[in-house]
Amino acid sequence: MAVVAVALFVVATTFAQRARDRDRDREQDRDPDHRCLNCHGQSRIAGLDPRERLAMVGTWLEELGPPPEGWEEAHGELRGDEPPVRPELFVLPADLAASPHAETHCVDCHEDAAKLPHPVKLNRATCGSTCHAKEWERYSEGSHRAAYEDHDLKAPTCASCHGGHDIRRVDDLAAPQHRLKSLYLCGDCHADHGQSRNGHDSAELVQSYLDSAHAKAITRAGLLWAASCADCHDAHGVLPADDPRSTVNRVHIPDTCGACHLGVAETYRTSVHGRLLAEGDERAPVCTDCHTAHSITRASSPDFMRDIVNECGECHNTRKDGSARRATFYETYSKSYHGQVSKLGSTRAARCSDCHGSHAILPLDDPDSMVNEGNLVATCGQSGCHANASASFVRFDPHADYRDRHNYPVLYGVWLYFLIVMSSVFTFFGLHTLLWFVRSAAHRIRNGPAPKHAPAATAIRRFTVLNRVNHLLVAITFFGLTATGIPLVFSHQRWAAGLAAMFGGIEWAGFWHRVFATMLLVNFVLHFIGLGRAFLRRQCSWKEWFFGPGSLIPRWKDVKDCLGMFRWFGGRGPMPKFDRWTYWEKFDYWAEVFGSIIIGGTGLLLWFPEFMSRLVPGWSFNIAMIVHGYEALLAIGFIFTIHFFNAHVRADKFPVDDVMFTGSVPEEEFKHERPEEFRRLMESGRLESIRVPAPNRRRRVVWVLVAVVSVGVGVALLALIILGGLGVLQ
Repeated sequence: MAVVAVALFVVATTFAQRARDRDRDREQDRDPDHRCLNCHGQSRIAGLDPRERLAMVGTWLEELGPPPEGWEEAHGELRGDEPPVRPELFVLPADLAASPHAETHCVDCHEDAAKLPHPVKLNRATCGSTCHAKEWERYSEGSHRAAYEDHDLKAPTCASCHGGHDIRRVDDLAAPQHRLKSLYLCGDCHADHGQSRNGHDSAELVQSYLDSAHAKAITRAGLLWAASCADCHDAHGVLPADDPRSTVNRVHIPDTCGACHLGVAETYRTSVHGRLLAEGDERAPVCTDCHTAHSITRASSPDFMRDIVNECGECHNTRKDGSARRATFYETYSKSYHGQVSKLGSTRAARCSDCHGSHAILPLDDPDSMVNEGNLVATCGQSGCHANASASFVRFDPHADYRDRHNYPVLYGVWLYFLIVMSSVFTFFGLHTLLWFVRSAAHRIRNGPAPKHAPAATAIRRFTVLNRVNHLLVAITFFGLTATGIPLVFSHQRWAAGLAAMFGGIEWAGFWHRVFATMLLVNFVLHFIGLGRAFLRRQCSWKEWFFGPGSLIPRWKDVKDCLGMFRWFGGRGPMPKFDRWTYWEKFDYWAEVFGSIIIGGTGLLLWFPEFMSRLVPGWSFNIAMIVHGYEALLAIGFIFTIHFFNAHVRADKFPVDDVMFTGSVPEEEFKHERPEEFRRLMESGRLESIRVPAPNRRRRVVWVLVAVVSVGVGVALLALIILGGLGVLQ
């Protein structure tokens, strides 16, 4: 009986075990991944050492029969290069359940793991074999796949971008390839690379993109439609820019950018640039030539506005074959007022795109072109520019070249006139100064320094308070106009921007230039009011007042004095006896008067061009710019060299002559320098009426310091002009 009971127990137990095995097999049929997760779903697998891992897959199960031939040699030994642990072997079932592959089985991807024990080394998951064939084909043609085949350990694979078992859909915010995150996914990888194929530093390219308008739209505003890496370079078929198939190849750039900027792309295709590209001319500018590829900024940003001229200039700084123009359009723009202030940092002045358009650039003879003759008034009159532009105003040529004799004969003639005048003035007075210096030096060597006049209690008044105020304002405005004006002339040199920055930047320098110009005009008016009062209060006939020895109007005596000075320079006669004014002082005065009229008049013309174009044709502004600039250079050069020598630096006045600051001169000095005037005053009995107390010593020291500083500032400005003109400074 007991035997029967035992037999029944064994049979029942066997059937129960078989039932459990059948249930397990059914469960495994329902969940084919279960057998994989039996091992890979256990966290312990992440910490197994190489020998333990080999024991799992390198041990043949006897129930499978004898191992295949050669199996032991291939799987039974460690090679020595295995990683100590492999945490990636641990797979969380929850990751699989939450991924797009929840219904995909392990062996669908890991095909060589279908039979257990699987090989020690599995092939990579075959994403593209059946599921993602299109993406795999694109990837296989791209640079990433080529890098992988070249054994680049950093080469991206499907899993390195999309993730492995924890993969998420592209539109899942948790996915690393989500539009809000993909820039970091690409950036983190490329920032570790060395130079790109075209020699750029990869890390700098990544950072320039992260600082761009595209990246900031994603990182700061969360805009899903902003361009990320994959939008331009493609997600899977990434190819170098020089590959004709690449989405960032020059030929395809308008299409790539046009996927987002559709309206702009359509406009571009109708422009001269777009037409050239369509005709196969790969030199034609495309989007990235003007906007760059990675460091894209808003077109309204100051950096872009300042740089766009250089972008245009890279192409338009070459003369076309057969062109009758002497210079390129970029050169003539750079030398224009618009170009000069733009170079110095202004964002208000007209740039290439303001006049020619940005995307809809059309030939001059096209009726729709912004620079077509019929559209110039509207172009110049656009918001922020010359709102009251007229047909007369647009006769101004912004690309005029005054050194182009063939195309601009009038401007060339004006320029040539100034070259002749400046050469004549500086040659004559330069020789005059040099001979005077040599004569004075020789006299000093032979006879020693001139004796100093003993201090006296009285002096002779030479200038009125108004005269001194006039001179002080002339000095202030002259220094101010020079310092705020010369940055334009040397706008291509860095020091010019630094000088303008001292006034708050070029736009503020322009403001101060106009302030000083206003002061100059006011001072000019005050001076002639003073002359009018002096004429009304004169104690002589009008003829003597205008043409007498006390007048600044040149006389025949001035010619004789000049000839006498040259004889004295050569040691062939005594120094002439001068009256109230010497011939060089009269030249200084009339040069300042006519210079103020010329510079001030042309300055007003350029200050109010829209109003002035009602009175004169627009091409007058081209002449005015030449006259204004060269007359100013003539004045600057003369004042800071010839005038400074005659008034301050010559041996008997060095370091400065303070008479214009104190208003009086010691009587002995007056008697020595102006013997003719001294004689007339003595004979007429008027000397006593202009005898005044000598200047206070302390006050005189202050004025001497002011004069020395003024001379120093003038010499410094002159040095900048000379060194800048010679190209020594950059």
